Amino acid sequence: MPAATNLAPDKLRRRKRTIGIIAIALLLLFTVLALLGAISFIVWILADLAVALIANLLLRRVGRVNP
Repeated sequence: MPAATNLAPDKLRRRKRTIGIIAIALLLLFTVLALLGAISFIVWILADLAVALIANLLLRRVGRVNP
């Protein structure tokens, strides 16, 4: 993401908020699917961990690009 080096603070905050909203939506989706029995418990846990890990890495990268 070299183009993101000089982001304005409001654009940076908007990007972080977008990443957070997408992560929460995916977590809720996997939770609903697990409660409905569409996916197993272990798949639910693994999917939630994967979403949290990817969101964390993206948020760190966005924060590191524009300290």
